[in-house]
Amino acid sequence: MPFHIDPVFGADPRCALAKRPFFPLLVRKRGELTVRGVVISIIDDNASIRIGLKRLIESTGLPVEDFSSAEEFLVSCRSQDSACLILDLQLPGMSGLELQSQLHISNPGVPIIFISARFDEQARARALRTGAIEFLQKPFSEEALFEALKTSLSIRGSCASAYFDSSR
Repeated sequence: MPFHIDPVFGADPRCALAKRPFFPLLVRKRGELTVRGVVISIIDDNASIRIGLKRLIESTGLPVEDFSSAEEFLVSCRSQDSACLILDLQLPGMSGLELQSQLHISNPGVPIIFISARFDEQARARALRTGAIEFLQKPFSEEALFEALKTSLSIRGSCASAYFDSSR
């Protein structure tokens, strides 16, 4: 690794400072997004779904946090500053629809993408009627998820929607 010669101490290698590589733009951009509250929250009781979605979304450079229940999410700081929620319909304890109702009081306007393994037209209609951006039935394509995320983030007024280009 090349050394930076300090102008005060000259070329003395004992005092030379190693040049630090610059962080990639994506990391800096991700840090800026985190500061601005652009964090995607995943709430699903199925650990494999949470991990898979988290890895997929993080591969775009966006920060993600995951929670196994609605209650765990509500006690976290993310219940107030998530840019978007990916929310399972059926959760142990408080359901996804109940969490949506609770968030209308505590964090109105947070975009929600519902996901469900079971098709329930009544629940789907209720979720969309009360403000959900999308209702995806598992298994869903990554294109459908990214399109819903892009819509959610653009509604929230976030520049992070640019992370999802149409060429994917």
